[in-house]
Amino acid sequence: MSIVPMPLHSRWVADQRGDGRGLRISSHPEAGVVVLSIWRDDECVATTRLQPAEAAQLAAGLAESLAQLATPPSAQQVC
Repeated sequence: MSIVPMPLHSRWVADQRGDGRGLRISSHPEAGVVVLSIWRDDECVATTRLQPAEAAQLAAGLAESLAQLATPPSAQQVC
């Protein structure tokens, strides 16, 4: 995939492993979707298009994961 300018409503999250890895989140109101794209250096290697309800489910999952990380280890349940 080729490089395109970052959309106006987007955010970049760098991967802690480095090597130019990261996740770009961009909204596309004209298409009614949020696009998650995985990048390595300047190359997009994967994308996922989410409808608003799917993006909301993802946000809820991230919030739940963050809440679990904030819980002291002794109180965490093992699945």
